[in-house]
Amino acid sequence: MTAIELGRESEYEHIPYNRFALAYDDMMSHVDYGRWVNYVGDLFRLYGVEPRRVLDLACGTGSVAIPLAQSGYEVVGIDRAPGMLEVAKAKSERAHVDIDWREGDMRDLGMATAFDAVICLYDSVNYMLSAAELEMAFDSVGKALSPGGLFIFDVISERNILRHFHGKTFAENHPEYTFVWKNVYTKYDKVCRTEITFFYRDDDGGFTRSVESHVQKIFELRDIRSALKRAGLKYLSAFEAWTLTKYDRHTDRINITARKGG
Repeated sequence: MTAIELGRESEYEHIPYNRFALAYDDMMSHVDYGRWVNYVGDLFRLYGVEPRRVLDLACGTGSVAIPLAQSGYEVVGIDRAPGMLEVAKAKSERAHVDIDWREGDMRDLGMATAFDAVICLYDSVNYMLSAAELEMAFDSVGKALSPGGLFIFDVISERNILRHFHGKTFAENHPEYTFVWKNVYTKYDKVCRTEITFFYRDDDGGFTRSVESHVQKIFELRDIRSALKRAGLKYLSAFEAWTLTKYDRHTDRINITARKGG
């Protein structure tokens, strides 16, 4: 029998990304976060906004929040997963930047202070699983924004899911962990269900098994625009991610910008 088969009893993680946090930065090492930071700056300039306070919603391990803070913005980072926030806090301490990290849900932020911009990147909005949840999130963002403030977010397209994820299983071995990533997309409800099983190496040479379930919904742009309008946010643009070019049917990731009235 292998060491993995002799590992600890399975642990099912109910908060997506909570245990994933232990391997997240290593698994996402291919992502060019600097490109994302620069793109956010491009959108600030395009729409004539010079923000001071920025809220990074679903901030993860802080790979965007930290360089934004290093650029001089006053940043608050919010995420549902305590594990991701623990990693983010350690990274910001090493980088000697001051960021207010908070655990929270984008559907009910309850922020006491207003922000000049809210960003929500890397298809985090797709974790809203119904029109009602999407409206709740946008309403919460609208309440957190100052008048004239920008809301910048992205969503993945159905094309992205069908081409890169549906029916596919990915598996990799790393020195400290192994993962198996399974994906199934159902067109009737436009939902992608992902199960990620991790085997984390223990100090004694064994492994602890952890399973996370991730569920994401594909939204049509018309539904996103309707939800933005109901939240008092004016739709400004939908671009191919990292560009200022309008998205089309070949787009895998759509970046959307809206503005709060006032």
